[in-house]
Amino acid sequence: MAYKPKPGEVCLFENEKAGHDTAPDHRGYFIADRDIKAGEKVEFALWAGRADSPRSFGGRLSAQKSSPEPRPVDLFGNPIETSE
Repeated sequence: MAYKPKPGEVCLFENEKAGHDTAPDHRGYFIADRDIKAGEKVEFALWAGRADSPRSFGGRLSAQKSSPEPRPVDLFGNPIETSE
């Protein structure tokens, strides 16, 4: 039975260069678990060597964290009062 990737998982494999020095060293993919906006930073963690392939990596995308907008500060780090 073949492995089926799940949303939020990452796979990275060492590339077989076969004499092509300009070929990438690794290739891989991730299965998106949410809508991803252009420019959004998507963090992930990787672990080396799945049991069936020591030349591969597997991992997981980090969950999207909603953080509050930072409060504006002046050049000295003092909060700037805003009317909201």
